[in-house]
Amino acid sequence: MSAGELFDLIMPAVSVISALLSTWVLASARRRFRLHYAIALAIGTLLLPLIVFPIYLVIMLWRKRSDSPPRWRYTLPLLYAVIVLAGTVIYFYQLEERLK
Repeated sequence: MSAGELFDLIMPAVSVISALLSTWVLASARRRFRLHYAIALAIGTLLLPLIVFPIYLVIMLWRKRSDSPPRWRYTLPLLYAVIVLAGTVIYFYQLEERLK
């Protein structure tokens, strides 16, 4: 198995894991940061998970959680997850169709 074949094999799995990780970051960051910072962290984790996620973990150690739970606590992260995962599936479906 060549390196290119291995990359093609694991790329969809890594993309889904990155999408789920960024969803968790969005849900968790909404308790500690303003909404626009939480969304920026989530998108950064989606695009650069090996860089942004460790930085977020370090920030989580220093920053206290707010006392009041955010409104629509689970709705926004679920909507984000659906959009990101749907985009990932559509991208890989179209990529597969082009290669046929």
